[in-house]
Amino acid sequence: MANVKDVTVLHRIDGLQGKNVVILFGKTRAGKSTFINDAYGKKVVETTTSITSDTNEISYVKEPLLVGDQKLHLVDTVGLGGSGKNHDRASFTWKWLSILHPGKNRNSPLKVTVKGILYFIDMMDGAMNEDNIRNLETFKGLVGEEVQESVVFVTTKWVTDAERNTRKRLENNFVGWGEKIRRDFPKASIVRLDATTGRLDEEDLNELPLPERTKKEREYHNNTMRVLRQLLTKTATKPLLAQKEMHAGGKEMKAAETTVGKTVIGHLSEDIERTRDDTLAQQLRRIIEVFKTLPLIKAFFPKGKRFRRTTTPTAAKPWEAGASVAK
Repeated sequence: MANVKDVTVLHRIDGLQGKNVVILFGKTRAGKSTFINDAYGKKVVETTTSITSDTNEISYVKEPLLVGDQKLHLVDTVGLGGSGKNHDRASFTWKWLSILHPGKNRNSPLKVTVKGILYFIDMMDGAMNEDNIRNLETFKGLVGEEVQESVVFVTTKWVTDAERNTRKRLENNFVGWGEKIRRDFPKASIVRLDATTGRLDEEDLNELPLPERTKKEREYHNNTMRVLRQLLTKTATKPLLAQKEMHAGGKEMKAAETTVGKTVIGHLSEDIERTRDDTLAQQLRRIIEVFKTLPLIKAFFPKGKRFRRTTTPTAAKPWEAGASVAK
């Protein structure tokens, strides 16, 4: 079984070529890290019950998870639309573009490394609001339509012993999410995780007598395996949209020329129109400027840095205070 020492930061997707990669997306506290721990049957990554996500880097478990005859590498991501300092959609997009960027290997064939995607939705989080819609739009811009069959939306935080009103609210949320997903991701599937067994938080689970706790942990593990087996029925045969766009783009390609970059700029532009905070508006314009003017190859692989397939890209955010925008 894996442990925390087996988790490492993912700098480039090329570093996982030849492996079966499954990426876990979703909002902060949606259950991504918990899913990984349940799948491995022990604590592999940190989890949280606070509003701020514990996942500050995009990382993967080096020891593969065996599902049937398939060895999977699970990638845990920073929360979409989370409340942490680095958990906004612009930072999320910039980080993923750095990971998916081919560097100076654009002439090499583009290989499929990401075999499946899990998008986690907290049913207690609320109905389909603007924040959740923007998260889905950003996600769609990143992965595209050609891999939708390999996307499973995993709904979490089902409470089996909830009061009638709470259960009704969860079901209404599920209906709202389902309608949106079927409309925008018609080839994807949606599942309920722990819907029949419920889910105890870590503190309550640890207070159970050992035999009962072991039984619960086995149930949670089996629930994750069912989701992963479903995902493996339709593994991706094509790369993510952002990968294709950057692979085909020239060395002067900017983030604004990718579909996900255009999506983020649209969101930021809407926020600029709404806000009365001049300082915030200036910060948002700064991000848009970087997305529109800074070539990605210069941002991620600065001039003078010798390039290899394993070269770690620079994912620093050029729009932050003190950073300059190279042209």
